Amino acid sequence: MATMSVAARQPQPRLADYATLALTYFAVGVTVSVAMVDAGVSIPTTLGAAFVVYSATSQLAFLAVKAAGGSTIVGVLSGWLVASRFGLLAVSLGSRYQGGVPERAAAAINSFDPNVGLAIQQHDNAALRRVFWNVTAALMIGWWTGAFLGAFVGDLIGDGRTWGLDAVFPAALVAIVGALVRRRDGLTAALAGAAICCLLIAVAPGGLPILASSLGAVVALATTSAPTPSSQENTSVEEDSA
Repeated sequence: MATMSVAARQPQPRLADYATLALTYFAVGVTVSVAMVDAGVSIPTTLGAAFVVYSATSQLAFLAVKAAGGSTIVGVLSGWLVASRFGLLAVSLGSRYQGGVPERAAAAINSFDPNVGLAIQQHDNAALRRVFWNVTAALMIGWWTGAFLGAFVGDLIGDGRTWGLDAVFPAALVAIVGALVRRRDGLTAALAGAAICCLLIAVAPGGLPILASSLGAVVALATTSAPTPSSQENTSVEEDSA
């Protein structure tokens, strides 16, 4: 019997994969910038947010709070809350990322769902590092190009709701948490957070229900136990030798 780890068999992304990621983030960049301009944000501020914040979900969370009548501070806090997952993604690279302190710091502030997700699946540390930065480059090219274009065509497009752009933020969040809610603790956090938000939405100022819904994670930690080693997925596959 020959044993081969799943990670060792993980193929590295191809040029077509990088192009797909770039096109996806190009579309997201256009959408977010159009939404910002449509909400009355100036073009310089829109472009500044795209280059500095570099987070579609954070910018859309800010806009959602402002559209609900919330204050700028609450909007910023909501964006920060949504972006806090990037810190956890950076931690997941852990000791496998080999590089100096400046490079590791740069990797930490550029840790996003696609580049970390594809990088940590690689079978060795050199491949992890290479895939991480290749994906990061694809994301940046797509995002910044799309954000620049969207900022200048926003006025031409008009009301973003006509094009369904108001559905981008909830759709993006569903995509992010979709895998997590299949786990008991993730589902508990989601249901508890939704319940808290629904209870407060009629009485609390705009944006605060979103912030308060993060307490769902506390409920999940208090009511669910950590998975045991025997319940975790086995990452090796046994194959009959030829």
